Amino acid sequence: MGCRDLVADQPRRDDGPGDGHPDPTSPTDPSTPRGSRASRRGGRAADAALTVEALLARSREAQDTGGRAAGRRRADRRPVDPQPPVTSELPAQAATPPVAPPVPPPTPPRAPAARPSAPVPPLPGTPRAAAQGDGVRMSTPVPPLPGTARAGAPVPPIPGRDVPIVQRPPTRAERRAAMSPLRRRLVRAVVVLAVLLGLVGSYYVGLYFYVDRSVQRVAALATDAPEVLAPQLQAGAQTYLVVGTDLPGQTGPASVTTLIAHVPAEGGRAVLVTVPPTALVDTPECRTAEGGRREPTSESFADALLDGGPSCLVRAVQQLSGLRVDHYLGVDLGGLPGMVDAVGGISVCLAAPLPAGSAAVTLDAGTSELDGDQVAGVLRPGSSGSDVTGTEVAEREQLLLTSTLREALSPGSLVDPIGTTSFLTRAADAFTVDDGTTLGDVRALASTLREVSGDAVERTTLPVERVGYVPTGGTAAHVLLDGDATRSLFDAVIRTGALPAPTEPATAEAAPVAAPATVSVAPADVTVDVLDATGTRGDDGATGEVATSTASALAAQGFRTGTVGTESGAVSQTLVRFGPDAAAQASTVAAAVPGSVLQPSDAVGGAVQLVVASPDVAVQPVTVGAALPESAVPTATPTPEATATCG
Repeated sequence: MGCRDLVADQPRRDDGPGDGHPDPTSPTDPSTPRGSRASRRGGRAADAALTVEALLARSREAQDTGGRAAGRRRADRRPVDPQPPVTSELPAQAATPPVAPPVPPPTPPRAPAARPSAPVPPLPGTPRAAAQGDGVRMSTPVPPLPGTARAGAPVPPIPGRDVPIVQRPPTRAERRAAMSPLRRRLVRAVVVLAVLLGLVGSYYVGLYFYVDRSVQRVAALATDAPEVLAPQLQAGAQTYLVVGTDLPGQTGPASVTTLIAHVPAEGGRAVLVTVPPTALVDTPECRTAEGGRREPTSESFADALLDGGPSCLVRAVQQLSGLRVDHYLGVDLGGLPGMVDAVGGISVCLAAPLPAGSAAVTLDAGTSELDGDQVAGVLRPGSSGSDVTGTEVAEREQLLLTSTLREALSPGSLVDPIGTTSFLTRAADAFTVDDGTTLGDVRALASTLREVSGDAVERTTLPVERVGYVPTGGTAAHVLLDGDATRSLFDAVIRTGALPAPTEPATAEAAPVAAPATVSVAPADVTVDVLDATGTRGDDGATGEVATSTASALAAQGFRTGTVGTESGAVSQTLVRFGPDAAAQASTVAAAVPGSVLQPSDAVGGAVQLVVASPDVAVQPVTVGAALPESAVPTATPTPEATATCG
């Protein structure tokens, strides 16, 4: 029995899905879902009813090309017309022997389930394409039309109703057009004035720095020297050493004036101390102006500058006072009249009149207008008198220098570029400062001395013990300072910034002493010291030749001569200096030297000194009882008749 018989002998249900009729629940029925459980059972039943030939045919068809398979899939998707059901009942009269049922036509193989079509790719530039990363950039959204609002965007507020209307600020052209002609002219004038002021200011700044660089500078300060006392008490204070040189009409030490100006840390006051140029001081080891080493020595105060230089003078001041010198200012007094002419003259104010005997120009109390020639006359010593301590000339120098700086730096002078330029260039030639001092420091000193007045400015000279003192073995006469009084003075300045309370008159000159009208002492009973104040030098260059010849002439008239030397102080007339107990002896000397003037002084002790100021002095015989010449009678020191308040 073959395979066909085996297949045919299988039991079949006429009313089942294997009877050759399509089952409504079979997988081929398009109305039945493929995924349901009934459809899967129906599919398995249909597969069991197939013959071997049908299975082989299905296998061959499954190996066909993809195009035919696709065609079958398309045909498979078309609905199949149902066949009429086969009736299983046979007529009873047709009793025939049973025959095998006809083999149903092979059922076409069931196509695999249709796969869903691939999704359509998104259009380039859409958000979906950008999200899938296809590399296509999104198209830029179309901007809204001008004047329209985008959908969903807030409606802007209406100006004037929802929000206040903001006025646009006018432009520069609109503001200029709105100005009146007068206002336009005023604006132009202000702009031009501002430009001019800027140019003038720039010119003065450049001129200031040019002059400041042109001023001669020296290495003069030694603020950490061992002679400075109590530096912690001097913290914040400023000490200026103002030195005037080349005084008109004087040579040697007499041509030098020295002023120590001390301003305390709190300000508001100042102390001015004059140092006699011929004061005998001890100068410590120092550096000369050429940079060489100078050994310690005892010398005249002015010689520390003339022989050593600014550095040696600073060390001498610090050794004498204990003050720390912070600024050094040297002024060529010969150039001061030119600076006064450059600013068109100066105004000076004197609290007391300046007598004719102490200067070539007489000045009254109050304000006086001076030009360059008059300033030179004020600096030059007068026709009579003696200023061996240098007090008078130092005070005049300070007065003139302060007035000149005040006038040069005033607003009225600054509007004159020519005059200011001339003054500053002359000042650059006349000033010498230390390495750390500028023109600003000089101006600060002048401002301090100008602003403080009255009792706020204290002036004094160093206390003098003796004038015309000639050390043993020397020939030059010096001013011998009172050591104890000098130390007390500077200690008070360091400690309090002010002078000590006066206990006795600081002046070295005594009140006039009444001299006898006739000679009462014989020349043999008089010992006289002869000092040469002429400044002349002999053929060998030595000074004192006039003193030597005068001493010989006095000895020939019976006088006893003591010390013979030179007087380097400012003496303009032949003097006979004497102490209170030597008035009679001084009258005898004055009678023997015609033209001499008696000058009482408590700084000469019991000695009588003849200071010769003229090289052609004559000596004549004198006898007891002879009348004194009128020129020899001492006169009272001029007393100021009026005072004025000076700011």
